Amino acid sequence: MKTLLTMGKVLALAFWLVFGAALAKRFGTPFEQLVYVLAAFLALLHGVQLWLFSDLLSGRASPWLDRLQVLLFGIFHLYPLKVEHKSECMAAAFEEATHA
Repeated sequence: MKTLLTMGKVLALAFWLVFGAALAKRFGTPFEQLVYVLAAFLALLHGVQLWLFSDLLSGRASPWLDRLQVLLFGIFHLYPLKVEHKSECMAAAFEEATHA
């Protein structure tokens, strides 16, 4: 699973590099416009993910770095955080149950 998440991050970074090249006018007009539309859609999608998972990110050690990574990588950065948060919640619930 970790390999799949790393590969997703690499592919997302490659897309943002292609977007940077499109901003520098390295491609032709139809391809450039397609990259702009895809980048706008991806930025909107990652913004929605950031909004939906804001509670998860607010308790982290460096929430602004995590927010930046969510904007760049989306679910490929959120998935390990969600699994980690879920295991912490289950451990806390187990500890609370043992004290009762």
